[in-house]
Amino acid sequence: MNKILKIYSGALILAITATTSYAAQTCSSNISATTPSSRFELLNGGNEVKDKQTGLIWQRCSVGQTWDGKSCTGEAKKYTWQQALKATKEIGNHYRLPNIKELKTILEHQCQTPAINTSIFDNTASSYYWSSSPRANRHKNAWSVDFDKGHDNGNNIKTNSYPVRAVRSQ
Repeated sequence: MNKILKIYSGALILAITATTSYAAQTCSSNISATTPSSRFELLNGGNEVKDKQTGLIWQRCSVGQTWDGKSCTGEAKKYTWQQALKATKEIGNHYRLPNIKELKTILEHQCQTPAINTSIFDNTASSYYWSSSPRANRHKNAWSVDFDKGHDNGNNIKTNSYPVRAVRSQ
């Protein structure tokens, strides 16, 4: 009986993990696109993306991933808030962790899982992403954007680990 339960439990965990990992992006045709591809200009062989509306230049891939000319490959690295501030600065070329207002500008409100334009920002994790904005009234918390459902959150504890996307000004 124990052996059957172990096999069943393992199969159930595998099925749940596979469903979660490979969920397809869903978009509503009833909502206008908030980040259409025409709003962006690809730079530096596609490694960078200029937002023509805000003037910000984003790394196309999450930190830890590499643009291979067709897509973002590898896994997005996860950092605590302090590590994220340091990691984005270490990229060089004036890159930094975006503030909450900047990070929210690349949310695609028409879509979920992930809530981003995947033609521009390929292989983005459906996860919280850190911003550089600390929570004003809670020193242990910082603001993040949930690229799964498409909203911001100021209740994440700074010691949590999340992916990051680097940005720079023109």
